[in-house]
Amino acid sequence: MIITASRASAVLYHFLKSKTFDKPFLLPANACPVVPLAFLKAGVDFDFVDIDSTHAMSKDIVLEKLKSNKYSGMVFIHAYGKKFDNASFYKEVKENHPDFCVIDDRCLCQPELSDEQTENVDLTLYSTGYAKCVELLFGGYGVVHGAQYTIHNASLPYSEEAESNQQVHLKECLREGMVYDFPADYPWLNVSPLRLTHEQYFNTIREKLPTIRAQRTHINHIYKTHLPKEIQWGEDFNNWRFMVSVENRDRILEAIFADDLFAGANYPSVSYLFKRQHSPHAEEEALHTLNLFNNHKADETFAIRICEILNSFL
Repeated sequence: MIITASRASAVLYHFLKSKTFDKPFLLPANACPVVPLAFLKAGVDFDFVDIDSTHAMSKDIVLEKLKSNKYSGMVFIHAYGKKFDNASFYKEVKENHPDFCVIDDRCLCQPELSDEQTENVDLTLYSTGYAKCVELLFGGYGVVHGAQYTIHNASLPYSEEAESNQQVHLKECLREGMVYDFPADYPWLNVSPLRLTHEQYFNTIREKLPTIRAQRTHINHIYKTHLPKEIQWGEDFNNWRFMVSVENRDRILEAIFADDLFAGANYPSVSYLFKRQHSPHAEEEALHTLNLFNNHKADETFAIRICEILNSFL
């Protein structure tokens, strides 16, 4: 079954409300803040798992934590758009914990236009919102696996001003090392239905994908050939942005912005933001991670100038 909404976080919220989860979920420390926020909104508790050398949630830590039987499920986020092969991991999880809920978050991956059932997964989640691979500035969808879920679709209070205020608060908290303290019922989440039919929505994605792939291939080639190989994360991490690690990340960002260009530094660790929990690997990685734009906002001149600035610091 495919469900759509105005944004992927609304799909996640409705899914979480479709069943009673009386124990916490496990989330990766480098999750986008909207993921734990959706859990707060749905009234489902969560704990964080640190990342490992794959830049994603540590599978070893997850398997160790599951021995306690203290958790209802997990969200595995395909970090920075890399499509991880989790078949054996999910199989091991479900063989030992059949009722454990597995949410496979592919919001930074290129959308797959299929309702094919993924073995040992309860929900596969995609997004076409702001700064995603296919950036429609709206929309998200989920493929629900299994008949035990009756999808919740109730409305919620929402205002654009509240959502804007929340984003300001989140940035301040991350910058100052503060803890998020808005109430769970704060009206930040728009759960309105998608204003397109399934056919219209997926046809729009299908039409845009070839151009998007060609653009990324072209810009990624510039980065790959103009930047030192040792700072590059590798081909698997170039589907969303072009990922690099640098020692003096903040100074490089300042130079990029001073030249009227742009790059990104997300995703930081959010475990302290929501749970006062430190995640050493995610926190250390966040100091060095830089994502370089390779979408419609970046042309050849842009990419070459970004490389010139980076190389001047290396």
